[in-house]
Amino acid sequence: MAKQLLITLAVAAIVIVIARMKRARHESTGAEKSSSALPETSRKTSMIVGYSLAAIMILATAGVSWMRYQDANAIVQVEVVDTRSGERTVYQVRRKALGEREFRTVDGRVVSLGASDRMERIE
Repeated sequence: MAKQLLITLAVAAIVIVIARMKRARHESTGAEKSSSALPETSRKTSMIVGYSLAAIMILATAGVSWMRYQDANAIVQVEVVDTRSGERTVYQVRRKALGEREFRTVDGRVVSLGASDRMERIE
């Protein structure tokens, strides 16, 4: 929720900066060139702010993507319990390879659960 709010605010800030840059450019072409130092400094400031916001957006996206990648590749232990015999087997599984009734272990084995099997994730 907070990530979505921050992304929305960042996009809104970028849009505002771009609109101000366009307005400053439009005013400088339509106005007299007597005081050209003021629009030039405001344009540079707008560009710096725009590039800074773009860099922050790129870094935030990279950070969120990296955290999701790490979370998806985290290894969890899954315990499969056969309800008929009570036998328990523990497997190591990457979180992204864990499904409802089937999963792929770290060493590459695909385990499908039967109707009488129960799966428990150990965190």
